[in-house]
Amino acid sequence: MALRNPKLFGLNVESLFADVQNKSQALQAINLPPLDLEVIAGSADQGATRHDWISFSRLSVPLHKTLDRYDRDTSQYIGVLNERAGTDSSLFGNLSINGALSGNAIRYRFLDGTGNSTAVRIADISTSRVSAWSSSANPVLPESPISYGARVGITTGGTLKFGTQSTAATAAGSRIQTSIVPQAKEFPSEFPTHKVKISIDGVDREIYTMKGIPVVFKGFFRNLNAEVKLTSLINNIAASWKIVEVANSNRYSNYTNQGGTTSTIRFRSSSSRERFIQFYYNPDNISSIQVRSANIASLPAVKFQNATTIDFAYNQLKNFPDLTFIAPNIERLFLMRNPFYLSETESERKLQNSSYTSGATTGTVLDKIPTGIRQIYMEGTFYGSITQNIFANRFTNLSVINFSRGGGAYFHPDSADSSGTLPNVSNTVEEYSFQSNDFRAIDLTANGTTQRNCKQLENMITLAIGSNYYLSDSTFSISSQNNVIKTVSIFSTGLPIPTGLVGSTTLENFQGYYGRNMGKLVDLPNNVDYKFDNCSALKTINLYGSNVDNSRFPVFTNVNLDSLDLRYSRVRGGAASGDDTYVIPRNTFQSTINLRYILIDSGNLLTNPIHPDALTDVQRLYYFWYRSYNRTGGNLPSFSSNPELTYIWVHHNAFTGVVPNLAANQSIYYARFSNNRFSGQVPTYRNLSRLRYLFLYNNQLTGIGDFENLPALQYLYLHNNQISGEIPDFSECPRLYYLILFNNQFTNYKSGALKENYRIRYIDLSNNNLTQQAMEQLIDDLYENWVAVNRGRVTVNLRGNGAPSEDTLDQIAVLRSKGWNITHD
Repeated sequence: MALRNPKLFGLNVESLFADVQNKSQALQAINLPPLDLEVIAGSADQGATRHDWISFSRLSVPLHKTLDRYDRDTSQYIGVLNERAGTDSSLFGNLSINGALSGNAIRYRFLDGTGNSTAVRIADISTSRVSAWSSSANPVLPESPISYGARVGITTGGTLKFGTQSTAATAAGSRIQTSIVPQAKEFPSEFPTHKVKISIDGVDREIYTMKGIPVVFKGFFRNLNAEVKLTSLINNIAASWKIVEVANSNRYSNYTNQGGTTSTIRFRSSSSRERFIQFYYNPDNISSIQVRSANIASLPAVKFQNATTIDFAYNQLKNFPDLTFIAPNIERLFLMRNPFYLSETESERKLQNSSYTSGATTGTVLDKIPTGIRQIYMEGTFYGSITQNIFANRFTNLSVINFSRGGGAYFHPDSADSSGTLPNVSNTVEEYSFQSNDFRAIDLTANGTTQRNCKQLENMITLAIGSNYYLSDSTFSISSQNNVIKTVSIFSTGLPIPTGLVGSTTLENFQGYYGRNMGKLVDLPNNVDYKFDNCSALKTINLYGSNVDNSRFPVFTNVNLDSLDLRYSRVRGGAASGDDTYVIPRNTFQSTINLRYILIDSGNLLTNPIHPDALTDVQRLYYFWYRSYNRTGGNLPSFSSNPELTYIWVHHNAFTGVVPNLAANQSIYYARFSNNRFSGQVPTYRNLSRLRYLFLYNNQLTGIGDFENLPALQYLYLHNNQISGEIPDFSECPRLYYLILFNNQFTNYKSGALKENYRIRYIDLSNNNLTQQAMEQLIDDLYENWVAVNRGRVTVNLRGNGAPSEDTLDQIAVLRSKGWNITHD
């Protein structure tokens, strides 16, 4: 198959190249005779025989293909550059190609059959700008024109030798002439990367070559954010990028001289297309590369010799890259959400192949990751089991390991390892994350030195093993030698609150929601057994939906606690000392002066009241949620010391006494006092500029005060009470939207009460005792309301009140004709 585009040579091969599993059919699809790799043009001139090439013909194992720059051994294969490096002629050979042909070269392995050697050698066939040569201008400068794909003529007896990489501006000696007119470089960052020494008639000559420029990825995307960091700039020239449509090379976007040592692009298009991402800089200067969410299916095997960070997360890579070759010095690896479980190599569809045995040091996909790696982020990439020590045996400097579930891929017990045991790691690990998988146990046989389970890690800052539903360990703990732990995330497991946290000065976040076996927060007879006692840095305790086993309340000694979530927790309440006088004693929150969220919800809570001053010390309180399912009675605690209180949710209790007027809570936005036993009068609410929701339904209220200067109030629910007298004036509630007053004992209506509420949409006054006069005054006001602001879709329910007069019925008929929905008896 002829590859004819001189600029995209080797980058636009048909997908059929990868879609045919049979080797011979794949070669026939691109017009390659299956047995032709036994002869490479020009090899005989170097003393090679067909026995040197026997490994290329009729192999039982396909030839290994990877893409990278020239190996020094390519000095034997000058004929590869035949006919302008193949831009107008076919490649030959029994190649087995998986994936799109792109990048710098076809790399293949062969047996060195000369003499007694049986060594496996590597050779490259140029496919891209690796075949770019400098012109014969004298002197040759880095900015000299480049001849892409040009034939370099070597006289009889000449030898092509490869020297070390150089960025020098000149090279001594004469220059040879290439066979085509040099083409000007497109970007300033297209530097020569190597010098090639050529011996002609015994005289050494040097030319520059450019290899690995551009680094090319093929993806399918509409928008792209990409970033490359460089170790340094060459001649103070920045990198350049090019985005090119695969199907139409005339549609491209250039990003010239982009950034400095950090080069980023933001490509935006109205439609998704298959596109090339081309980065123009010497790969040896790349320290970090990030190309996410571009649907990249394969990587160019460019060798990023000095790269410490590789990030190709959220792509479509299926074949795990050999990072020991591609990035031998890598420290941070991000490959999240790539479907490696769909690898074309069956043995690499799991982290470990079927022949792997516990304790072995090889036999896993991890063999392709350099042992010096420090951070691995690979959630959502593999299925199946992980034998306990595949990480501990290989990576001794690991600080981050993240194999949490992402997408559909997750770890679970299988025939290779039915225990579902969490893997061990080295003691260097700071972040241990295996959330949302199906691990079921912690390895109790870990040796505690080179192989440590998560309970033994002394440098662990983050433990994230939540959402492993069947995971349990009755002796779960944090190492007593750990003085750095910040986050413990064990939600949706069968694990208890771990021991070993008391007195921690670093713990900030505990996530134990939906835990089935959390145990008590505190045990009798005293408070020293509080599981988080004196954790001075602790900000969050989240036990939402967890079984805390009828726990009493401790004295929370966490001075920086911000959020306590005990909703649906089966907490009991009462003092840790055994005193049940108050469900929340006075000193429960006395030390938590920074607490902002108190969320308590349980059907096991005591019927005794909350101490009236229980919230006095939490002056920054923002959200108070308390529900006992009609159990806790008595008066509400005082909110007078909580000026930042914004949400009060005390629905479905047995609270008695009067409803607070919230005068001290100028930040209040949402107040729900519904389903309690409050009595007396609805207090006067005034000057609360943020109050939007007020729910007082299902109580025993008998009277009602005024509603003054409430500019934000929209929802007022007072139904199912015993409120009598006059419906009050709502003219100072200009945003009132829902007014629900049904099932009360109102008899009168204050004239003008709803006349100017132009945003009202729903009024329910059903099942009251409104007189005919009250009905007339109400409809008069609503009619005037409509005249002032013509609108429909207003619903008014007046059933169960006095019969309206004829004049009132006429007004109702008019309003109905304007789109209002008014019902009455």
